[in-house]
Amino acid sequence: MTIDTLQKHPDGPPVRAVIDHSWRRSALWGVRPDDPTPTVLVDTASADPLLDAARPVLDDAAARLADTNMSLLLVDHECRMVSRVAFGSAIERTLDDLGAAPGMPFGEEIVGTTALGTPAEIRGGIAVNSSEHYLERFKSISCFGQPIVHPATRRLAGIICMSETAEHINPLAVPFVNGIVADIADRLLDRSRAHQRRVLDAFQRAAPRRDIAVAAIGDDLQLTNAPAAELLSPADIGALRVLATEPTLRAMVVPLTLVSGIEVEVGVEPVAGVGGAALFRFRPAAHTSPRPAAATRTAPVAATTIAVTGEPGTGRTTEAHALAADHGSGPTLTVDVAEDLICGRDPDIVGSIARARSGRVPLIVDGVDLLDDRSITLLTKAAASWSGCPLIVVSAPREHVTAGVAALIGRCGRRIDLSPLRQRSSDLAATASAVLQRLAPGMRLSGNATDALLCQDWPGNIAELDAVLRQAAQSCAARAARIVEPADLPPTYRTTSRAAHLSGREQAERVAIVDALDHAGGNKVHAARELGISRTTLYARMRALGI
Repeated sequence: MTIDTLQKHPDGPPVRAVIDHSWRRSALWGVRPDDPTPTVLVDTASADPLLDAARPVLDDAAARLADTNMSLLLVDHECRMVSRVAFGSAIERTLDDLGAAPGMPFGEEIVGTTALGTPAEIRGGIAVNSSEHYLERFKSISCFGQPIVHPATRRLAGIICMSETAEHINPLAVPFVNGIVADIADRLLDRSRAHQRRVLDAFQRAAPRRDIAVAAIGDDLQLTNAPAAELLSPADIGALRVLATEPTLRAMVVPLTLVSGIEVEVGVEPVAGVGGAALFRFRPAAHTSPRPAAATRTAPVAATTIAVTGEPGTGRTTEAHALAADHGSGPTLTVDVAEDLICGRDPDIVGSIARARSGRVPLIVDGVDLLDDRSITLLTKAAASWSGCPLIVVSAPREHVTAGVAALIGRCGRRIDLSPLRQRSSDLAATASAVLQRLAPGMRLSGNATDALLCQDWPGNIAELDAVLRQAAQSCAARAARIVEPADLPPTYRTTSRAAHLSGREQAERVAIVDALDHAGGNKVHAARELGISRTTLYARMRALGI
């Protein structure tokens, strides 16, 4: 019996079945057996940490395999060749003819079934003998490939493949390659521990005093001293993790509104030599200027004409009514221009101005950018001589309106410009927590869920955030929990900062898992069955992909 029928996929199916499925996938991707190998090489600089860990192991293997006419090929997590070590002139010439050089992509979607691309799909070792290769060009060699899984993060780091010019791979290739994989994984773990030590050292140097709040965040590591632990919530940690994973991170000071409502200034410092890790120092904000969408006010505003501008969904209507309420608990006259137009009515601007003045009540005109030119002219003239209770006009941002509306906004004694939610990264975690508390008192966001919310564009602003958190609260309540996790969010809102930096292959895997979970109504057993993997593997991939 040949080795390919003995070697098993970790989740059950024999290699022969895996190869059959691989051929189907290759055909679906549009790969044809007579296709040539790619000639355009890709940059593999991102695989330098893998190569650094693998180089001593490959050097040792080279000493043991001299003149065996075999080769060892190393690809990264995106199946791009990083290194090639050949042990004989015949195999060297064969690999040259195949174009197997550093930078060549070997993904299944490009070259079909190989022991370099297929292990990335099945997350397990596989032997691919000569005739089992999808491309005709590869049928002169037989290979065994085994994925390298990072012991700390459980993510795919790369794949090692042993190749020879033969009809079947040598049975001794399996234990030999497995030993190489174990040695590389050990070295990756040592590097991970070294990185964690650097993060810990940076944290210990920064937190000698107990009166300074300090936190440090790295990959799968977070540290806080006692003041920071009291100050920060899991949602705040999620916001900090987004900062730490910023590719262009540099030393800086950024304002941040915590979930508790406390405004702080955060000193951010990247940890030298460790990607995705940063040190954070917290101090009270130097000034406490009012936020554009403050929920509470203690004194009425002095201006009698106020313009509230912002994109739809930024809370501009809520802000207008809060401003009107600052002038007492009496009635407020409101003209909802959009509602009037939908109902086929002409907004009564002249009559509303007259009633507001005679009744000495605040007047809100919501949607002035939808008014006709005549109504805008009348409203602008009224604003010039307005006194007493305030006139509040609500509009789209000034740069998006006509000249007449811009003139009306400019005539107002006070202007409040509400920023889009995508620009409120410093207080989005606090805003989201406040919205969730309103929707489901006692429920809170996990750090990963906050991280996911911070990664979104929010074209619908607070209205969109409200809808997303309403669905998340329902999902969380359905599983009798009180902490909202990324899986509770709608599928398109589950991308975290970790997932945002995944490779194209990992992103595709993540989409497939999210779709399967959604199709299975969140049932992981059914989702795993649909994906053809075990529940344990599904859990591991969900953790690695930030789901």
